[in-house]
Amino acid sequence: MRVSKREHILDTGLAIIEREGLTALTFEALAAESGVTKGGLLYHFPSREALVEAIHHHVAEQWSAAVQGAAGGREAEDLDDRERVEAYLRSTTEATRAELLLMLEAADNRSLHRVWRDVLDRWAPANGSDDDAGVRRLIVQLAADGLWLHAAIGGEPLPEKLRARVDRELAALLDQ
Repeated sequence: MRVSKREHILDTGLAIIEREGLTALTFEALAAESGVTKGGLLYHFPSREALVEAIHHHVAEQWSAAVQGAAGGREAEDLDDRERVEAYLRSTTEATRAELLLMLEAADNRSLHRVWRDVLDRWAPANGSDDDAGVRRLIVQLAADGLWLHAAIGGEPLPEKLRARVDRELAALLDQ
């Protein structure tokens, strides 16, 4: 399937953020790297703020798709809370510097924070329930977030066998 020009721009912007940080994302840098004129960029994104917000949505959609893939392609609405949190856990194997930078930026911006909150609400509904099962789901979600952060900050990747065991142990918490 052919990548749309808009998606190409977003992917290129994400590559710039990954390589050089969020402040390096300018229309000039994006035009030079994407091969799209500044006017073409402005057609899709009328401001840098609109571009950055679109990148947040783009990455959040990719994240949600990764969790859905870990759920065997099933939609969040078709899973129970346990299945959603387990898929969330299985999807936290990779993280990028750009994702971490975007998450940090969203922490101080309500509208950007909402983009990420929507994914969490759909796939990791652990918060708000203080019954035993809800607390176990929250523990697994927090552990998954820790595994993701470990990868995002460049921690030594866990050997596949160890990561599989960690995932099994955390998933077993959900069955207690």
